[in-house]
Amino acid sequence: MPNLRIKANPPDSAYVKVYPNYLSVGMHIFSPVIHVNISPAKYTDAPVSPSSKFRTSISNVVGFSASYRYVAAGFAFLTNSGMHLRDGYTPSRYRTATIKYSGRAFNFQFKYIRIRGFTDVQQHMTINGDYILRPDLVTKEFQFEGLWNFNWRRYSYVAPINFSQRQVKSHGSFLLKTGVYYQQLFGDTAILRPQQQLYYEKFGNARALRMTSIRLAPGIGANLVFLRKVYLSTVTFTSFDLCFYKSLESLDARVKSRPDVVFYLDHKFGIGYHSTRFYAGLRYDVEARSGVLDDTDISQIYQYVGVELGYRFNAPIPLKKFYKKTMPPGM
Repeated sequence: MPNLRIKANPPDSAYVKVYPNYLSVGMHIFSPVIHVNISPAKYTDAPVSPSSKFRTSISNVVGFSASYRYVAAGFAFLTNSGMHLRDGYTPSRYRTATIKYSGRAFNFQFKYIRIRGFTDVQQHMTINGDYILRPDLVTKEFQFEGLWNFNWRRYSYVAPINFSQRQVKSHGSFLLKTGVYYQQLFGDTAILRPQQQLYYEKFGNARALRMTSIRLAPGIGANLVFLRKVYLSTVTFTSFDLCFYKSLESLDARVKSRPDVVFYLDHKFGIGYHSTRFYAGLRYDVEARSGVLDDTDISQIYQYVGVELGYRFNAPIPLKKFYKKTMPPGM
């Protein structure tokens, strides 16, 4: 983009510190708790529970990230240590990849998540009380979202997330997140067991559920700084997403999408140490979605608890040259 020039307009350096000459490299170890609950929207007095409570055996995920100036990228995967197996659960697989652009006021993110292998822990569905193992069940998500920081000059939204900036004095801001999200939940056979299908009119024998959501979520965030380098951060978003969904009895079926509203909550909390070069912290994230789609109540909860640490290196000369050639002047 040789003909495009960005006018420099940095944040207030008394509140937010940027590091244009450093390459930030980080690692995190997280323990996710993933819930996918499906139940009839209306109460039933069924002799066996018509609901499903899907869980994963994931307990240790390792991720790596890197950021330079405005661009950051990261990925995470389930380790093969064997610690992820819970008693009676089917093995699960986990993959995620993220690309971020963190501008002065705007932030954009693309994220891909894929999880395979769920266990239905609704034990009284069967006579012997065993878990229902679904190694074939997969959830796949594509997310593209943007965020507007109303007070970007004095509050850094990305400082406790990808650490490309540092909050040096306490401050907060109102935020606005918007985006488009696509998700699939599918298996080799019907998502629900035959005993459950009798209590659902439209979703009963569905093999796949596809949802496209449009989100406009207001939020608020704050970074509190103690002893110059110790931080405490919190961010909360909430909204009612417009969701277009369809349930399919076969993966290649053609079905018209139906609209509805889904409740959304996103909360992040972190505490740690953040200096010019080194950073480390504890983090807790929770993302919840819940809504009634036709005759089916579907809720999803993703919780992540873990530690992260990283270091800023002097950016290598080839990276600086590549960035200068590919990005507009002034960025």
